[in-house]
Amino acid sequence: MPPTSLRLIALRVSPWSERAKWALEHHRLPYQNIEHAPFIGERRLRRLVGADKKRATVPVLLTGEQVLCESWEIACYADREGAGTRLIPPEREAEVRKWNTLADETMEAGRALVGAALLASPAAIDEGLPPQVPGWLRPLLRPIGTYGVKWFARKYGLHRMEAGAQRAKLRSTLEALRAALSPDRPYLLGSFSYADIVMATCLQGVLPVADRYIELGPSTRKVWTCAELAAEFSDVLAWRDRLYAQHRL
Repeated sequence: MPPTSLRLIALRVSPWSERAKWALEHHRLPYQNIEHAPFIGERRLRRLVGADKKRATVPVLLTGEQVLCESWEIACYADREGAGTRLIPPEREAEVRKWNTLADETMEAGRALVGAALLASPAAIDEGLPPQVPGWLRPLLRPIGTYGVKWFARKYGLHRMEAGAQRAKLRSTLEALRAALSPDRPYLLGSFSYADIVMATCLQGVLPVADRYIELGPSTRKVWTCAELAAEFSDVLAWRDRLYAQHRL
């Protein structure tokens, strides 16, 4: 397979996209990153994933032979095709799936909180416009950006959970993660795995990682931050940061 034959349709701020990138890079699989533009790129994304999918979402990996539409499928592909230790050991798959499901549920709650905070932050909406838009033009395009955020919220049903329930879900997950870790157990399965990746990336909605990994504007970073939980679970976030420093290429 030529080094550039893999194409990943991804969203820079998406924890699900970050999972896929991490898995591919862990296995030294070169890929072309194609940034997805929500709303604007919806029609192209729908064509790629096919009409049988209920909802067109990123990440999507195009291998030349397959169209892989879930982070889990991309991680499994990377395990099969790449170099390096397996992220989903066959004998531990059930355990990894458990953490993967918890991370999915948690990120759904986090996405709803981020969506609500984004609508309340004109500066963050401006930062979310395509990078080629000049600074002076961004405030003038803010109504379009706001419409895009509302469209995104409708697509994912972000209004269906109350903010209190969403924060409670984040807290519950943070407590479970804290209980599963210790100084003598820095990895959820005893060694680095996809379980660590999914739980580390789902903390993006509590406190984003450093810009060297996922670059965010200051207003966007504030939108993604839950200050109360970040202070209470600083030890769990420190675990996430150590994991990034040691394992994120």
